[in-house]
Amino acid sequence: MEFISTNINGYIEGYYGRLLNWSERNQILKKLNSCNFNTYFYCPKEDLCHRLYWRRNYNKSWITAFKNFCKNSQKLKINIMIGISPGLDFNFTENSSDFKILVKKAKMLKSFGAVYIGLLFDDIPSQSHKVDAQKKTDGVLHAELTNYLSKKIDAQIFVVPRVYSDELIESKNNYLFDFGKTIYKGIPIFYCGKNIISETNHNDELKTIKKNVTNKIIFWDNLYANDYCPKKIFIGPYMGRSSFHNTMINPTGLIKTDLLILDLINYSIKQNSSDKGWKYILKEYKIPEQFQLVSQYFFPLNYKQKNISKKITYEKHMEALDFLLWKWKNSLSREWYQYMLILKQDLQLLNGELKPGRVKKVFPAPLKEFLFTTKRRGK
Repeated sequence: MEFISTNINGYIEGYYGRLLNWSERNQILKKLNSCNFNTYFYCPKEDLCHRLYWRRNYNKSWITAFKNFCKNSQKLKINIMIGISPGLDFNFTENSSDFKILVKKAKMLKSFGAVYIGLLFDDIPSQSHKVDAQKKTDGVLHAELTNYLSKKIDAQIFVVPRVYSDELIESKNNYLFDFGKTIYKGIPIFYCGKNIISETNHNDELKTIKKNVTNKIIFWDNLYANDYCPKKIFIGPYMGRSSFHNTMINPTGLIKTDLLILDLINYSIKQNSSDKGWKYILKEYKIPEQFQLVSQYFFPLNYKQKNISKKITYEKHMEALDFLLWKWKNSLSREWYQYMLILKQDLQLLNGELKPGRVKKVFPAPLKEFLFTTKRRGK
């Protein structure tokens, strides 16, 4: 299998807890087209037929909608990649029917209009499946299954290994080495870098995976993802990235926010400046200047704390948040409302200004008890 030379960039619908509808997905396609990005990766964890019950076939209404989605993507010159995530319970034993089920489903999805097929082994326990009599390691099994699928269907296969970031590497576990020595060289591999939410997408971030494979690497970018901490939202400069080459963003699942993020990435790369990109977006989306006073609380995790201004007073923060909560009204403000309210409550709590009655209303009983006990102790 030859290397795929195409630059792969675009949007990943790959988060937990949210599921876009088809109208929203088509909005993403239009935005990808306007930004000259080329790929939509459909692999939402909440799609039961994608992961939890991956052996199930999709129903007629989903199939019709997906076919129309693929037709629309062709008009807009966006390639659809669709994922199958069988790793939770795939039976690797010899003569298992799971091999045939996987191939049949992948062929079916391709027939609906998908250009690429993604095979995902992310977020599954080590040795979570039945292994064959030869007691092969996870790395070998996952690579062999990917190779098997690539031989059986006429489509480019992509893969997300179980170890998809350096921080997931376990001591005395050679998963990436075993995976790398087995995987076909023409199969692109998704990887997050040193961390699941990495500071940059530069080559240095991918040293570990490149030591183990010579395959094309697609950077899976979780910079704006918040499914792991749903009480927060991360929005701010596209820091640490000087290109969007072979990079795909896995953002929030909030449609207006994700459209903004795609515009932000596009403009930041064009201007070669994350700050210019951020300032442009604030103006383009008519975000009130009050948000700038508190925006650093929402900046992505790789934004250095030392760069955050400490000149703005607590009172100014409260005034800005009150304006944003009660006077800024549009579709974007509605998506950000809960996060701004949580921020206000957290700041009040830290400043000792959240009254007991309010604490009782907004915090669950165990945390409420802890807060009152801590206060009584004078801590």
